[in-house]
Amino acid sequence: MSRIVNRGATGELALTANGQFQQQSQTETLYGGTATNASLTTLLGSRWDLEDGREVRLVLAGASNLAAGKVMTAPATIANHQNLVTTAFTAYSNNGNVPAKVTVTLGGTAATANQYQGGYAIVTSGTGLGQTLKIASHPAQATTTGSLAVTLEDAPNTALDTTSTISLIYNPANGVIISDHTALQNPVGVTLYAITAANYGYIVSRGIVSCLVGADGSTTVGSAVSVSNTTDGSVENGVIAQGFIGNAIVAGTAGQYQPINVIL
Repeated sequence: MSRIVNRGATGELALTANGQFQQQSQTETLYGGTATNASLTTLLGSRWDLEDGREVRLVLAGASNLAAGKVMTAPATIANHQNLVTTAFTAYSNNGNVPAKVTVTLGGTAATANQYQGGYAIVTSGTGLGQTLKIASHPAQATTTGSLAVTLEDAPNTALDTTSTISLIYNPANGVIISDHTALQNPVGVTLYAITAANYGYIVSRGIVSCLVGADGSTTVGSAVSVSNTTDGSVENGVIAQGFIGNAIVAGTAGQYQPINVIL
């Protein structure tokens, strides 16, 4: 379940080895080919401090390769997985043997197994509204309007019932993508180095990193910068509606990679 922890001195995946930034495939075979590497999945989104004061976040790249110096966003939310009707709720047992579980009816889009693992079930209305509950696991549901039983890491303080509606939200670090200028999403950081699709790696969530300046125009020293709505993976001078990323360190013109101070 969710718990308060101190940041470790080292990450589960080394940032560098032999002078190179590191990444690790999610699909590499382990133990003589009998398993795939999903060992880092439960750590996605965890943050570590670098010795120079910067902060990095462990992410899993989505279906496309991630280039260096680009703004990363969480995968797009699925509209048909929002405000879902609750059909059943199992309370957390006092002895801890039975975790809390909520069953919802999908709104027109199927769900793959553990698609929302490490993400959140948000109680949007009805009994227990306003609660944010971390998701432990769930099976696949191939029927687009079928029932999905979601096992929760966090038991709600207020028990849910059939009046509760639930929105399913991804772990923002699971399946990150280069920001899409046509459909802005939740920014999670900037790539420090290239990460291959379906690989684990680190992105900068706080501190100085090179980032592409979009075709929107120049950035100004000290100005706030936002996700560009003209060029994928880039920033422009601050526009509140497009999401705050950080501050420009130097003046930059369109197409350049210039340092920004990420604050996410």
